[in-house]
Amino acid sequence: MLELNNQYTVMKRQVHAQVLKAFFAGTLEQDVDALPIKIIPKSRISNRCCIYKERAMVRYRIMALMGINIETDDDELRTLSSYVREVMEEDKHVAPILTTISTACSSCPPDRYLISEACRGCFARPCLANCPKDCISFINGQAHIDESRCIRCGKCKEVCPFHAVVHIPVPCEEACPVNAVKKNEEGYVEIDYQKCISCGRCAMSCPFGAIVERSGVMPVVKMLKAGAHVTALIAPAIEGQFPGTLAQIKQALLATGFSSVVEVSQGAETTSLHEAHELSERKAEGKGYMTTSCCPAYMELVDKHLPFLAERRSSALSPMGYAALEAKQANPQTKTVFIGPCLAKRVEAVKLKTIDGVLTFSELASLFIAKGVDVREMEMADLGTTDSFEDCRGFALSGGVASCVLSRYAKADEVAVLPINGIDKKMFRTMKIWDKRQPEADLIEVMCCEGGCINGPGVVVKPSVALKLRGGNKAATPVKAMRSIVGARE
Repeated sequence: MLELNNQYTVMKRQVHAQVLKAFFAGTLEQDVDALPIKIIPKSRISNRCCIYKERAMVRYRIMALMGINIETDDDELRTLSSYVREVMEEDKHVAPILTTISTACSSCPPDRYLISEACRGCFARPCLANCPKDCISFINGQAHIDESRCIRCGKCKEVCPFHAVVHIPVPCEEACPVNAVKKNEEGYVEIDYQKCISCGRCAMSCPFGAIVERSGVMPVVKMLKAGAHVTALIAPAIEGQFPGTLAQIKQALLATGFSSVVEVSQGAETTSLHEAHELSERKAEGKGYMTTSCCPAYMELVDKHLPFLAERRSSALSPMGYAALEAKQANPQTKTVFIGPCLAKRVEAVKLKTIDGVLTFSELASLFIAKGVDVREMEMADLGTTDSFEDCRGFALSGGVASCVLSRYAKADEVAVLPINGIDKKMFRTMKIWDKRQPEADLIEVMCCEGGCINGPGVVVKPSVALKLRGGNKAATPVKAMRSIVGARE
């Protein structure tokens, strides 16, 4: 995955902030067509072929921010202001979550392995001995790969003592665990939405920004500007995303225009109790292993690729689902907006019907900038926390869900836990085998993002920074608890 601190992230944040500032100022329709020129002035040194292509990319990013499906709805003869009028009248449909910008795609060549000048032509030649297709030869003491025969297994790279074998991947294709990303006949990136699980890995990995999410920010800011009662449902992963305490983040949301703030950790308490009860029933009835139900990308994975796991999923709602129900019960007129690190939550939100909007942390950061809200300057808000769900803030970390479930399970020491810390191509292949050979576990916690939700596609800072801001050792407690549980069973 790309380092979050990069030029693309800065540009994306700038585009979002400028659009939102104009929206709240009431000048978006008249200003939007000039924004690409304002953001990419003539004096800018272009990183692409020319400033005109740079401006075209800004135009597409503005369209994605407004929820436009660029693949199907792009009309180069239309002005951005016409799209704004359309969006102001009616919110765009959420599916699909991702869209592609073919103009931005670099048409990367197929992934391949190359021998660099670091090759020493050693006597052992483990690359030659371990290649299953005999595609390595030596010319003038240097190894060479016959790409016509290479199957890209990577064995030569694994065994080279000088690290002379270099793997040159196609980032988006390599990142997708379900092979939903491919090239079309013209060589540009294309997403097979029948396979896509909306995990967002491809969007995070593309260094050209050719894959973008269709933002859900416009419906939310329209609610805020209209003065509606809007409840912010903040995911546990929000702690550590901004340079301030959790209490200050809550106050910043109120200052931005939200009417109330609810921690989704409260919903996680209900999820944990439900899953603990369900796990107990399954064990008593000998029904075999159960998987958690909190990761929406995993739910999509099951629905589209691993249907045999459908009966293995917990029937509990996700923490977002229970938190939304609580908010609606407290105020039936409120609009609920989930704020988290996940793109797939938008898919789940459509299915639940109790969620009126979804924002990522990245979109929230742009909203803070547009509204001139600095989290660090906020006063401490009353968190309204109780001891009952404080440990559920660990849902943001790999191992945290299982840890919370087992803390509410009477015979936790009898439960064998298998944590799935991120789903890549290899893990996807492993999970397919479960159809014929069941894993030796009672509870399987599935996180599509390695490290947990703090490494989702919509985060603001990288996980190592988030963990420090969350409080170091305190934040790592659920992971340590998980490891000790697994270790005990091994």
